[in-house]
Amino acid sequence: MPHPFYLATIKKMVRINLDTGVTATDLISTATAKEFLRVTHSNDDTLISSMIAGAMEVAQNFANRKFLDHIYTLTMETWDDVYVSNSYGGYLYRDVATNLSSYGGYYSKWTGLQQIVLPFPPLRTIEHIKYYDTDNAQQTWADSNYSVMTFENQKGFVEIKKGVDTPSVYSRANAIEIKFKCGYGSSSSDVPDAIKQAILLIVGKMYELREDSVSRLPKASEYILEPYRIKTY
Repeated sequence: MPHPFYLATIKKMVRINLDTGVTATDLISTATAKEFLRVTHSNDDTLISSMIAGAMEVAQNFANRKFLDHIYTLTMETWDDVYVSNSYGGYLYRDVATNLSSYGGYYSKWTGLQQIVLPFPPLRTIEHIKYYDTDNAQQTWADSNYSVMTFENQKGFVEIKKGVDTPSVYSRANAIEIKFKCGYGSSSSDVPDAIKQAILLIVGKMYELREDSVSRLPKASEYILEPYRIKTY
């Protein structure tokens, strides 16, 4: 018989789609990168712009966060689906009310309240939470039913308020829809200067070495990004 963890894992159908994002040059302009690289001609402008985009993705993947504003839509089959967690026990939780352990969504061990942990910190806002009711009609869930927890140094989450029951949903892959915004802000000035410096260092290494000769980030950029890195389990 399959392990319960395996059964819980194959049951879950959590998906995430990018609705709107930003271009890398919104964070670091081509002119800024050229000044850093000491490039005075325009022959490599397209190449350098492409390297900025690649360097930003590398830095975001290392830090497990988004730098400028992105809006995502996350969909779930049931309320106890989990995308990512702030704990090592992402699927195994203890319901404080019943003192029983089970597989499924994440509950706070401190409050016993159900939490839906979202990827790509820092979480800025929840645009909406919608669900398909038992008649397969989409409804908007009132924001008075939940609290939004945002943090600089860990993933943000939605916490269902005490005494609130989640509504029954229709059986479909996207029964629940959570649209959220993440990132430091909408402009380059919202992003810490250290992160921008790390990206420029990565661009510099890309521009200097045009072949696959480095197996990881340049050491200095990795050192700079480490304090901003969100650990994932």
